[in-house]
Amino acid sequence: MTTARSQRRAQPSGVQPTKPTLTPFQDWLPANQGFYTAFRRWLIESGYRPSALVTYSIGARLALGLLNKPYWQIDPETDFPAVRAYITMQYPSAGTRAAYLRGLPKLDQYVQLRCQRPARVREVNWSYYLDALPGWMAADVRAYLKHLARNWPADRQLDLTSEWLSRLSQPLRQLVAAGPMADLTALTPARWYTYVDARLAVGIRPGTLNAELAYLLGWLRFLQEQGRTICPRMLKVDKLDAGPRLPRDVPIEQLRRLQQGIQAEASSPRPNVVRSGRMDLAWFLLMLHSGLRMSEVRRLKLGDIDWERRTVRIEQSKGLKDRLVPVSQAALDALRAYLTARGRGGPETDDVAGNLVFIHWHAQLNQQHCRMRLIWYGQRCGVKVSPHQLRHSAATLLLNAGAPVLSVQMILGHKEIETTLDYARLYDGRIASDYYGAMAQVERQIALTEDAAVQPPNPAEMLALVDALRAGTLNDRQTDMVQSLRLGIVTLAEQSAKGQPGSEA
Repeated sequence: MTTARSQRRAQPSGVQPTKPTLTPFQDWLPANQGFYTAFRRWLIESGYRPSALVTYSIGARLALGLLNKPYWQIDPETDFPAVRAYITMQYPSAGTRAAYLRGLPKLDQYVQLRCQRPARVREVNWSYYLDALPGWMAADVRAYLKHLARNWPADRQLDLTSEWLSRLSQPLRQLVAAGPMADLTALTPARWYTYVDARLAVGIRPGTLNAELAYLLGWLRFLQEQGRTICPRMLKVDKLDAGPRLPRDVPIEQLRRLQQGIQAEASSPRPNVVRSGRMDLAWFLLMLHSGLRMSEVRRLKLGDIDWERRTVRIEQSKGLKDRLVPVSQAALDALRAYLTARGRGGPETDDVAGNLVFIHWHAQLNQQHCRMRLIWYGQRCGVKVSPHQLRHSAATLLLNAGAPVLSVQMILGHKEIETTLDYARLYDGRIASDYYGAMAQVERQIALTEDAAVQPPNPAEMLALVDALRAGTLNDRQTDMVQSLRLGIVTLAEQSAKGQPGSEA
């Protein structure tokens, strides 16, 4: 290890020390040498920092040197296990192994792009979720999710299927474990409440259980519509009292700090940093100013932007709905700056990604990228925020600025106006302003100031008030009362001037 450590000092370009079982770089096929150089350039254009560039390059160099075959013949699924075994054997340090192994997925991705191989088909791990369920129940779950998938965007069906499968199978597995279930009629309220009590006992929140109940009841209603017999009392089970949950927006001051941090990155003199910063600023402003969802940002195409009308077209969003969303001038300027830095997206970018606005690593923006980037910026700025909170903040800011609720509903694409009203309940700046203005008047009316308590009005002020009353329209009785009051004030003033105590009335 001492020799390897001393050799690793000269690795700024990602050169890995030659191992006995590795083919030296100078002995590689010329095609592989060019491929490796192009791989490093691809990493640089993707915005990786120097430390990541070195780590990923070493992992790729180990793989190419160990396999010693033309890059177009490399099959990551069958060839990379040997590379992983080699790295595990050669590097005792767990940190070193983990770093070098991270280079293999990057090499895999680049091989797929360079060789124009079709993307691997991801599949739902049905057995992981359903093996613990009876066969008939597992089949019913599959049928239900197949039905739901008809209303999901094609590029999100896999993720949504996995999400719904996880949410639905979790309570079903425990309900089945509690006792045998021959058919759906065995799923009764008593069995459900036993499950609820057990979950509450270990600290599960009522809101989580209410969500599980919603998934379960949706499944049961679907099966009932298919003619299956269920326990009808299950459809009458009420949610637990969890109280209303308001969306969490981000305070304006924190949004300001966060945006300043992103703008600083977008103004960096380093080309790879400025490209990432400009992309971050563009999607950040689209979400904050126009309330776009993360999935809508990822699927946004170049043809969806109407620069003249300052709108973007959102197609096949949640519920397969289309809508036109207005875009602020600041967001449009950020988009222009990003697209200028982005260029065409690179020669290895496929046709699908080439039509997208946001390209990362020459492919569609990863679902977790924005979340991780916000965490990174938040750590630097002292702000904790998620991508969806930017959407919450967009709704709240628009409503507080006076935008009608119906307009905000259309901009955000809410199906029900009650969802939009939830944001209005968050913190309405107009209501707060009205409240504080009215309360100032109330305090003036009911509060006894220190001056008023210590210094009563003098006789001259009292006479002026009485004379003002006399100037009004009074009947005979009121005139006599005012005259008597005036005489009393004059008498009191004369006695005060002589230093004599006034008699109490």
